[in-house]
Parts: sequence; C-alpha cells; structure tokens
Amino acid sequence: MNTLQLTASISMFVFGLTACGGGGGEGESVNNTTVETPSKETVATIPITPAPVVAEKTMQDIVVDKNYDFSTSYTLPTNIDISQHTDKRTYIGFYTDWSTNAAGDNMPNPASQLVLQTTDNGIFNNDLQIGKHQTQLLLVVLFTESQLSTITKLYDITPEQTLNYP
Repeated sequence: MNTLQLTASISMFVFGLTACGGGGGEGESVNNTTVETPSKETVATIPITPAPVVAEKTMQDIVVDKNYDFSTSYTLPTNIDISQHTDKRTYIGFYTDWSTNAAGDNMPNPASQLVLQTTDNGIFNNDLQIGKHQTQLLLVVLFTESQLSTITKLYDITPEQTLNYP
C-alpha cells in the first residue's frame, strides 16, 4: 500500500512540474528578449586561500628586559615652606585634576585630591605616591586667616624631582 501511495505522489509531483510551464496564450504579450549568459572565458575565479595559522602565545613567550620596572607609581618628595606667609594653621593640598575658571585661576577637582593636610608651622615635607601616568600636580594652600589669599601652583613633575615651594 505504501508503494502505491509513493508512486502516486511522485507521479502527481512530476505532472505538476510539467504543467507549471508558462506560455503566451491568446491576448497575452510575449517578451522576446534574449539573455546572454557569459562564456566560460569571461567568468573570473577567485582562488580560495586558507587563513594563516596563528600560533597561540603562552606566558613563556613573553620576553621582558630584566631592568623593566613593573610598578605603576613612584614616590615624589615635597619641600613646601609657607612660613614666610603665616605662622598660623594652613591647609596644604595636592590634586591630580583641575579646571580653569574664567579669571584664569586653577580650580581643583575635589575627587582628585591626593592629600589635604594641616600644618601649624608652615612646613610640609611629606612624600607623595604618584601614578607614573601623572605629569602635573596642583598645589593649593588655604589659609585660616581671611586676609591671606589662597596660593595655587601648577607643577610639571618627573620621578627624579622634589616639589619645592617657594
């Protein structure tokens, strides 16, 4: 029985394919354009090249100079003396980020504060831990005496220097 159904299905399929051909009937226009197919000589073939094989890298493949310093920061000594301005309490701060206002004054970004320390004698001689990417620091000195203006100084820094003020 299955063979009979299979034979009938195949016959109907073949008959359906041959019946689908179209032709111009009465009243229908037929387009008599010919399509030229390119000859084998004009067909370009692109050779398929395999992707290059990339060797997998391992930790053993890494070569580093024996004198390379892997640290990301360094210690920057400071020598800040503002005792010539006052002998009262002052606040000394260092910042890694700031903006310039319309008057041209450097305004520190509080989120970038490295240190803010008070001093009663006007001397600040502490070491700062600086990231190697940092090329400038802003010093801000705030006085508790209202008649004294805030001091700001922008330093270009390198690992070999000491920050001095004045």
